[in-house]
Amino acid sequence: MKKWNMGIVALLAVATLSACSDKKEEDPVLNTEAAITAFTFDTSVEANKIVTSQPVINGNEITFTVDGLADALEIDALVPTVTVSKGALYSFNGSFNQKMTYEVVSEDGSTKNTYTVTCTGSMFKVYEGSLTVTLDGQELAKDLPYNLSLEKEEAGTVKVFISDFSITMDQLGTISLGDVEISGCTPTKIDGGYQFSGTKDMGTLEVPILGNPMTADCVIDVADAQVVNGNLTLPMVIHVSAMGGMLTMDVNANYVGTPML
Repeated sequence: MKKWNMGIVALLAVATLSACSDKKEEDPVLNTEAAITAFTFDTSVEANKIVTSQPVINGNEITFTVDGLADALEIDALVPTVTVSKGALYSFNGSFNQKMTYEVVSEDGSTKNTYTVTCTGSMFKVYEGSLTVTLDGQELAKDLPYNLSLEKEEAGTVKVFISDFSITMDQLGTISLGDVEISGCTPTKIDGGYQFSGTKDMGTLEVPILGNPMTADCVIDVADAQVVNGNLTLPMVIHVSAMGGMLTMDVNANYVGTPML
């Protein structure tokens, strides 16, 4: 019978165990999943107090809402808590106030998913919509396309900004008001959103009256504008006074718009 040297047996055992150990380290099983499994805002964090509805994940779309008076700076300061698949890595790009994307790559690098995060609720947006104009109940223009923005002022009030505001009307011609800023509008809470009013004295402008260009004083009144469920309705009355107040007219303009994406 062969006799084995105990030292040789011990060395063979150690070598076998070492080889098994090396193989385990060299061939790990890496996760192939690349998903965002949770996306939340801890509202005990000061920056996150504007969040009114926690994010909902629907496929590769994530949506959440903030307070209607939250502005772009506050929204961009949000700090989310993101959980992804085991071993996965993620990166992000963009702005919560406009468009934010998250890219998740699996632990083994074989899978990649992109998520779009959308924030709704804030009234301070750029809106795209249309304007309808009437005078004494007669429709003078319909569906005039306009972009309009609502901006938050330091005092917490609302500023309405319309770039190059020109209204072309049948029979009357064009009223060119230039860039219009209506500041100091105080928002009040209503069901589903906010309401505000404001006035802007445009000074003396040249406007068409009775088919002829005349110098006239113009004042724009915004009366009970509303942002409800993200949609903007902004009624305006343009008061026109010429010939020392002897000739007046009120042009009614109603704007309806939705936030630009």
